[in-house]
Amino acid sequence: LAQKDRPMPAVELEALREELRELPWVKDARVSVQLPSTLAIDIVERKPHAVLEKPDRLMLIDAAGVELEPVAKDQTGDKMRISGPGAAKQVAPLETLLASVPALVPQLESAEWVGNRRWNLSFKSGQVLALPEGAETSANALIKFARMDGQNRLIGGQVATFDMRSPPRIYMRVPGRADAVEISGT
Repeated sequence: LAQKDRPMPAVELEALREELRELPWVKDARVSVQLPSTLAIDIVERKPHAVLEKPDRLMLIDAAGVELEPVAKDQTGDKMRISGPGAAKQVAPLETLLASVPALVPQLESAEWVGNRRWNLSFKSGQVLALPEGAETSANALIKFARMDGQNRLIGGQVATFDMRSPPRIYMRVPGRADAVEISGT
């Protein structure tokens, strides 16, 4: 694009396409020559999906975890915040996990990828749900938690942390209590 004097037949379309695809917001590009003097470029833009919390800044990322641009905290809107080493590469599996419990999604504030193997979900109420590792195990635990919340209104209650890392048990930590309360699940 910077070579305005180059004749149209000499434009390297594939090289130009690859150059465009290197831009953070460009997911794909189609480039063609329409003789005598037109270069047609169609851009498929990446859509911001979540906010990745890095140690020194916040980054908008798309659904594939590609970093788009830094963003200020007051400009994140209602996008899910994710954190933890390797979390950007886990955005798609997180979306699959959350799709199993659509009623809980509006109540979620952030998700932390822990130890490169499992998620901690934080709710807008300040409560944290520690899920077990493994896609199927964590999905089953999250569905079980959603059912329990539907029956007992756990979110917004006194419990600060729900730990489901040892199925079928759920450990709940209430601030001010020294002992964890154990509920055996079915």
